[in-house]
Amino acid sequence: MKNLHMKSKCCDAKTIRFGGKRRQCIVCKNTWSIRPAKRGPKPRRKQCHYLKKVFSHGFKVRQLSLNSKLSADVIYKVFAKSLNATVGQKRIIRIRGSKLILVIDAEWHYFKKELWTLYFLAIKSTKSQTVVILDPVLMRGKENAVDWNEIFNQLPKSIKQRIIALISDGIRGIETIADSNGWIIQRCHFHLLSALQKRRGKRASTPGRLVREEIYNSVRLALVDTSTRNLDILRKRLACLVKDNGCPKAMKMIVRDFLRRFHEYRAYLDYPELHLPTTTNVMESVNSFVRERTMKTNTPNAWHKWAIACARIKSKFTCK
Repeated sequence: MKNLHMKSKCCDAKTIRFGGKRRQCIVCKNTWSIRPAKRGPKPRRKQCHYLKKVFSHGFKVRQLSLNSKLSADVIYKVFAKSLNATVGQKRIIRIRGSKLILVIDAEWHYFKKELWTLYFLAIKSTKSQTVVILDPVLMRGKENAVDWNEIFNQLPKSIKQRIIALISDGIRGIETIADSNGWIIQRCHFHLLSALQKRRGKRASTPGRLVREEIYNSVRLALVDTSTRNLDILRKRLACLVKDNGCPKAMKMIVRDFLRRFHEYRAYLDYPELHLPTTTNVMESVNSFVRERTMKTNTPNAWHKWAIACARIKSKFTCK
């Protein structure tokens, strides 16, 4: 039942009007406002141009005070307040397209001899060449599939339901997560070729130089060739080359893993209509952008806060 006659909180007695917005208790004569105003000074407008100068144009926070009437200490306080406001506000992500592609990568750092990992995610439509960077997630410890699965489960349902493919650099166990979600997985070509290039050898006197060179060229050709006959020949040849004594142990492991997950490296050819990127280079660009801005951070929370600000201020990158 609706209470028509409100009682006072002080004496639980009858109240009477005491002006337009005030009421008075008839027993103790205390008055109060029915719509109390917020106490204290009104909040000032956020200084967004400070954030843009630091994150978009590469300025240092101390440099902002050179052409300003404010001191460096005041600039630091204003910048910190703007940073907290930007990171603290709720972010709404809108991505067009019925089919989305998820690109992932991670960056790690030690703070006081303790390993922390920052997980980066980017979303793009199959019909677009622009990716939207999501807020990075900070986790303690080394990058692993369990943490990735937990992060994927926290994605908004409106986005996760439209994801059809996952682009990854080949973290162990990621293919199991992709299969459980019904995603197509495309492994990064750059990480594969880079690992082979390191073991390719630069000198003519390198043991097994010819074998290493043939393995590298055969893998490069197998990534792009569309002939079924040529692919069968290349796979058999690679299987023979890894048994050669001139092939180092690390290169053997890389090639065997490549042969085992052959179709995951060639998903972009199996699904040409999806326009799957063959590398995670866009995430390397994001990592480089964040690394330059967070170079002076000393704590995991500060690193995470600055990384979120980077992702929100520059949220779009080109991914072809």
